Amino acid sequence: MINLEIKLDFENSDKFFKSILPELEDKFDRSNITISKNKNQLKIDIRASDKAAARASLNMIMKPLILFKNLGELK
Repeated sequence: MINLEIKLDFENSDKFFKSILPELEDKFDRSNITISKNKNQLKIDIRASDKAAARASLNMIMKPLILFKNLGELK
């Protein structure tokens, strides 16, 4: 089992949280992603059964993160 924990600070975490929620509705056999919000910080937990599933889940989260960074929303 592979566990990843990522903590991020945002100017406005609500925007990212709302934008990523539809992605989290998909269920995967080999991984699980949960996001919790505390003020303007998001905590992303990825649990995967193997490295490939962990990487795929991380990539799914990274694409919108890069977009938000380029827009200046990520601290």
